[in-house]
Amino acid sequence: MVPSAVCNNDLDIISITDHNTAQNVAAFVLLCKDKIVVPGIEVHTIEDVHILGYFSNIENLMNFSKLVEENTDKLPYDPEKYGYQIVINEHEEFVETIDYYLGFPTNLTIDDTIRLIKDNSGLPVFAHVDRRFGAIQQLGFLPSGTRYVEVKKKETWAKLKAEGYIVLTSSDAHLPDEIGSRKLYLEGEISSTNDVIETLIEGRFKTIWD
Repeated sequence: MVPSAVCNNDLDIISITDHNTAQNVAAFVLLCKDKIVVPGIEVHTIEDVHILGYFSNIENLMNFSKLVEENTDKLPYDPEKYGYQIVINEHEEFVETIDYYLGFPTNLTIDDTIRLIKDNSGLPVFAHVDRRFGAIQQLGFLPSGTRYVEVKKKETWAKLKAEGYIVLTSSDAHLPDEIGSRKLYLEGEISSTNDVIETLIEGRFKTIWD
């Protein structure tokens, strides 16, 4: 999932949301020049729930990512078994590896994560709430703190919309072939990451089920 594999698709807007780090986001912003790239991250909370953070600029994202790193136990892992965690530069060259496993929970609670995303002017979204590591799947309910949720199933989309949530759907792609398998259609003129965030906040978009 390096930029050359991601940027060459027909989407106008993408977001990079790696688990528990944002070290590769800047490379995508620089290399996907014909797209709006929303800086993002997906945090694994101590309750085993995933929360997305979307930001309008790299600086706020990196401030938040540093807080996530500070609240992550640096547990060793076998990269031959779980995969090498590669950091790249603006030329898509490998420059380092992250040697602690990014797939483990951080020490941040759900409340901590949502608060810190907001403190850094980000938009917190409960990730894929209706599958593994989603809030509903893990806890049986949606905690308070944000009314923005991401879903995978049409039934969940309809139920949560009726309850007043702003419901996103996205590909949650982990492989190039999955990019764009689900998408949002944003309303109005979108020319910047600020426009994207504001449009999401206001719920001015359609999903594949609208």
